[in-house]
Amino acid sequence: MPVGDRLAALRRERGKTLSDVESATKIMGRMLTALENNRFDELPATVYVRGYIQNYAQYLGADPGPLLEEFAHDLGARTEHAAPLRNIPERTVVPHRLDVHAIPRQAWIAAAVAIPLMALVVWGASALLGRDETPPPIAPETTRTVDSTAVGSTQDDQGAEASGESAAGAFILKLEVIPGQSSWIQVRVDGLIAYEGTLPGGESKMWTVTDAATVRAGKPEAIILTRDGKSVAIPAADGGIAEIELSATTE
Repeated sequence: MPVGDRLAALRRERGKTLSDVESATKIMGRMLTALENNRFDELPATVYVRGYIQNYAQYLGADPGPLLEEFAHDLGARTEHAAPLRNIPERTVVPHRLDVHAIPRQAWIAAAVAIPLMALVVWGASALLGRDETPPPIAPETTRTVDSTAVGSTQDDQGAEASGESAAGAFILKLEVIPGQSSWIQVRVDGLIAYEGTLPGGESKMWTVTDAATVRAGKPEAIILTRDGKSVAIPAADGGIAEIELSATTE
């Protein structure tokens, strides 16, 4: 019998409801429902599911060992018949907006070498065609003109980053879990998933948001969310998941 069916049967034998299990184990109701119905694709990483099964079994007064073995068997059977999944990184790296338009150092070196060579080639061609005694031109010095406005803008951005503030039009989003607590979290930054998983107490994450960010949390009361150092209130969970969207254009 699949592990979810065995847990559901044990719960009914003990005369317990899903609400009783949720209150005692602090496991969200939707996670318990997915577990009892063997919908493993709706559950977090395997290490967390094993913890759910162990806490569930201990609450019902059952030995978690056979249930964990059955879970491993169920998971192995699903893996044999399932198509390979695309690996999704835990954290998507969002490039800094200044790096997107930066000119690589190699490009400057190549330009410095190419300009004198081109001048020599042009002179050589003209000398062969005209057969005159005109001496070769002196290759121009390659200089790099720095726009003072751009320098000031870069220095301002670097100063803002050094002081912990974001560049103009963006903001720093920080998420921290209260020690002794934990919560499932999903964070989208500028349309990309920056983090998804269960974050333990005492851990924190930080992102630079250029356009907008969306934060979803299974246990919002365990989270401290700040925007450029200012606390942001998370609304009450609706259906087990709380969600808040922050935009760079609005406070």
